[in-house]
Amino acid sequence: MLRIATILAVLLLAVPARAEVPLTGYFTATKACPALQSISRETNPGNITLRPGAAYDLIAGNKDRPTHLWIVIPGAQPDRRWVAVDCGTRSTDAEGRVDEPTPPAPPPTYRGTQYILAVNWQPAFCELSPRKTECRNQKPNSFEASNFTLHGLWPQPRGNEYCDVSARDRFASEDGRWRDLPQLDLNLALRRDLDEVMPGSQSGLDRHEWTKHGTCYGTGVRQYYADALDLMLALNTSDVAELFAANIGKRITLSEVRAAFDSAFGPGAGERVRMTCAEDGNRTLITELTIGLTGQVDGPDSLPRLIAAASTTDGGCRSGQVDAVGLR
Repeated sequence: MLRIATILAVLLLAVPARAEVPLTGYFTATKACPALQSISRETNPGNITLRPGAAYDLIAGNKDRPTHLWIVIPGAQPDRRWVAVDCGTRSTDAEGRVDEPTPPAPPPTYRGTQYILAVNWQPAFCELSPRKTECRNQKPNSFEASNFTLHGLWPQPRGNEYCDVSARDRFASEDGRWRDLPQLDLNLALRRDLDEVMPGSQSGLDRHEWTKHGTCYGTGVRQYYADALDLMLALNTSDVAELFAANIGKRITLSEVRAAFDSAFGPGAGERVRMTCAEDGNRTLITELTIGLTGQVDGPDSLPRLIAAASTTDGGCRSGQVDAVGLR
């Protein structure tokens, strides 16, 4: 019986191969669709999804007028995967009409939120995590006393994490042993700027964020953090940062925060922002903002465009206090 089952399994695997139609060119994803090893069984080792805007090499279609395309996804195991044709656009003619010119692929149409920019109000974070190295070194004139700090830049959808990361590094990241992760290859200027905007790098947060999220961003570590710093520069020179800095020790509302985003980045921007709060004794502190983004980061001036293209979100907590630097 085992021999018969083995033969049947081989035959089943071989059937799709006879129907494949070779293709050339590339496939540009417009949706975060699953990338399947097997269409019929819907298997997806590693839970791989397409990254909207990314282009993948085409290998074949599953039939003359394909419902699925076979593409190469670098880093996936295995790297050849099937995706539904409506998950993107092709630069080739899958039906074989070679006498017709192939039109250029349209620019990617992003749907939903592609990234989340997560920023901390560091004094509040430190009230709740006073033993962190970066929280023991706070000063009244430090950057984080009146500016937002970088938590991370997170590719979406949720779960798009740890791309092509070794099991050892993933375990260290998930276990909180961030200083055991490999040092980041950053030049001196980028290292200096990141240490200021991300105080958590003193505890290895920069290594953790790259390992968990940055590896799925689609660029090297330098570009990943350069883009994040551009976004932080835009935020920290905006009406939003002014609102927080002007109300240290006071309570502000979600409506005020969203209005500041609208003023700084355009009507509707505030609807792409969520505010997180935490209880600290008899106080409710604003700890974090998460901002939806969609598109390609192209300097600080691109932030309004990126926010406008993202999906709206619930607002989170309704109001909270802007904490002052220093532990209470």
